Parts: sequence; C-alpha cells; structure tokens
Amino acid sequence: MAGLHLKPRAPLAARADLSGVTPAALATLSLREAEQLAVPYGGGRVALAELFFVEGGPDGVLLIEIGDERLDHVGAGLASGEIIVDGVVGAWAGLGMSGGVLRISGAAGAYLGAEMSGGRIELNGAAGDHAGAASSGSRRGMSGGVLAIHGSAGALLGERQRGGLIVVAGDAGEGLATDMIAGTVAVGGSIGPRLGRGMKRGTVFTHAVPELPAGFADTGSHDLVALRLMSRRVPELGAFIGAATHARRLVGDTLMGGQGEVLVV
Repeated sequence: MAGLHLKPRAPLAARADLSGVTPAALATLSLREAEQLAVPYGGGRVALAELFFVEGGPDGVLLIEIGDERLDHVGAGLASGEIIVDGVVGAWAGLGMSGGVLRISGAAGAYLGAEMSGGRIELNGAAGDHAGAASSGSRRGMSGGVLAIHGSAGALLGERQRGGLIVVAGDAGEGLATDMIAGTVAVGGSIGPRLGRGMKRGTVFTHAVPELPAGFADTGSHDLVALRLMSRRVPELGAFIGAATHARRLVGDTLMGGQGEVLVV
C-alpha cells in the first residue's frame, strides 16, 4: 500500500497526540522531515520517529500499523486523503473532520467524530461516550459527514448534533440525541434511557420502541415513501430500513418545543 506507514516502536508510556499528522500535512514533507515532525507526548513534545518506525512516502494513505488506546486525535482535522488504523485508538479520533476517510479496525475512545462536518469514519469496534457529539463547552456537535460504527456506542451519542449521519450496528448508551438540532442517527441494537431529551429536530431510527422522556408523543404508524426515496441516495439508511414500508413515529421533545422524531421500523 503506497503512502506513509507508522509502526509503534513500543507500547506508549503516555498519551500521544497525532492531530497534526494527516495526509495533507505530510504531503509536503520528505521522509526525513516526517520523522522529525514534533508531536505532543506526555507533558512535552517528541519527534514522530521517537514513537514510530516511519516508512514509505508521504504521498498516499497514512497507515498506522498497530493501534494504541493512548493514541489520541488520530485523524483530527482531516480534510482529505485516507487514514487507516490497524487496531484501537484513544480519544478524539476524527475531531473536526471536514473530509477524507478514517478507518479504524478496533475500538475508539471518547469523542469519536466529535464536531465533524464532512468526510467518513468507519469504526469496526466499539465507540466510547460522546461519539459525534459536541466538545466540552461547545454548542455544536457533528454537522455533516458519515460516522459508521459497526460495534456499540457509549453514552450521549450525537449530543447537540446539527447534521450528518450516524449509524450504529450494535447498542447505544443513555442520552442519545440529547439537545439534537438536526441530522440522522440509526441504531440497530438497544438504546439506553433518556433518549432525545431536549431534542429540537432531527431523526432517530430504531428497530424497537425505546425508553423516552415524558415530552414525546406517539403519532402512530406512517408511510415511509419519502424515506425510501431518500434511502436510495444514502446506502447506509437504505440498508437499515430494508423492506419496511411503515414506521411508528414518536415526536419530541415537546416539553422543549421540539419536533424531533424517533422512527421505529
């Protein structure tokens, strides 16, 4: 595989921050310059080559051959190109992504895809809390792109989401879509309590009626014609809806004046 390959020299002894290590940032560097790229590590900064064997060339896919749960901010700020991680990553993976593709074969820590506005994240393992959500103190969560989680997701998935699509194959924790303003979330497994509290707009798809706050009203069964048309343009949504022709629609959080919807298909 053409591109730059990073292989850890040893298990990390402290947290490392790879937010500046993206295909676009590396494309202008020679191999020697890439090796000397300074990255935050523990309480200081070290050269990339002190943590990784650096091989290949900067033009192409960035491959991290062995992941580490202390490897934070992988793909943060990614705008183009592709990053592949063969293993787990720490927190903040894909933070603020606006384009490109981030593929992770293992699990991810908290804040996966937080505040992303474009691009695509594929996670084969489980995601920690706050995936696709807003950073601490921020009012804006995910606003665009696709976050595909093939395992489970923790609490507060899609908190303050403003757009984009999140698809979770497994279960999702409590507080899903809290203060959601726009966007779509589809969860194939069970959903924890307090779904949609403070939800203004947006759509949550599920296969079973979840536990909902008092501010949600059941409006009965609805035809899915418009959604089936939309799903033709969004393969992930089409796969989730499948052959369903109707959905039970619950609207809320009406206590906050919201008109978000939970569709049970």
